[in-house]
Amino acid sequence: MNYVCIRWASYKARDFDEREHIREDLRLKLESQGIRFLEYCWVWDENDRCLLMVGAYDRMEDARQWIRSLESMGFDITVRTSLPGGKSEASVIPSTLTDC
Repeated sequence: MNYVCIRWASYKARDFDEREHIREDLRLKLESQGIRFLEYCWVWDENDRCLLMVGAYDRMEDARQWIRSLESMGFDITVRTSLPGGKSEASVIPSTLTDC
């Protein structure tokens, strides 16, 4: 599975309220681009950065248009083959389509 995530600010040394503020900033940025989700799947990476999972695809080819759209809006995208807490957390696909 390929998990498309928006990479956002660091959670490092932040309390719950500060982390919630980081998540709210990303929600507002998405809404300013006309994007709203019914459910927000928040995760974090090995560097304690906020990640929002915005899609899960069996094939990377199916994710490419969505990734291009998000990158054109200024979002930093990462594609992972697992999410934190999984067996192979370190599996990361290059974040730019030119590397795919």
